[in-house]
Amino acid sequence: MSEADKGNWREISSVYEDLLCRKVGLSKPLSRHGKLLNSIKTLVSALSPSLKHKDDVSRRPDRSKTQHLRLDYTPLGHGCDSRNRVRIHPGDVTLLWNAILLQGIFGEPKVVIQLLEQEKMRTELVEWARELFFERQSLAGLGLLRQELIHLLERLPDADLKTEELPNPFADALPQMGLGHLQGNVLKGLAAQTAALSQGDSMMAAYLSGDLEKAYQQALPIETDNEVLAKYRKLIIRRYEDATSFDELLDTFRKKDV
Repeated sequence: MSEADKGNWREISSVYEDLLCRKVGLSKPLSRHGKLLNSIKTLVSALSPSLKHKDDVSRRPDRSKTQHLRLDYTPLGHGCDSRNRVRIHPGDVTLLWNAILLQGIFGEPKVVIQLLEQEKMRTELVEWARELFFERQSLAGLGLLRQELIHLLERLPDADLKTEELPNPFADALPQMGLGHLQGNVLKGLAAQTAALSQGDSMMAAYLSGDLEKAYQQALPIETDNEVLAKYRKLIIRRYEDATSFDELLDTFRKKDV
């Protein structure tokens, strides 16, 4: 490709800054958000597989694999360890934006690729997401139930992800930043919390029915950031241990009386 042909192609680093600072609201420089950048670079590598020989500075697209993003690599030096200037076709910026949002929701780049390539898989994943978001999970405490999230999931099954820009369902941050309990992506965090809450339901049902031992067994494996659930877990464990200690004390007295 000639330099003239590459005239409209944008440096991908400037595209990252435009998308993440202007659209999401992250502060500059983006190097402050290293975990996020690493996640996105991994995503881009999956969407546009490339090759680089050991003794060659030049990197090039791997034409044996599907190229969802059109990237161009220009060496900045001559040594085999030299970096490449990476440019993206301007017509693929919308797809990159959508892929970043989908990574934040669904996680693994391979899942994002499935959403791009497989219509049936996209429908199934969206149905699962809707169930987690709106039927099995309360998002009020997570600050994630925004109108944009509802709109995104409504549009996703039919959207042309190359041309239709999905709405940003996140406010001032992305899950890939690893903040709080979202564990890198929304569904992973919600699935983990849903599992913990499910265990918590069993724990509380046993406790309220007077089966302290069963409640204790249910409480032990629970790991949660939910303050209320953590409080009852601690209470049940303490009461069970206190009861066990008291029973052991009574057994000691009985043995002495024999």
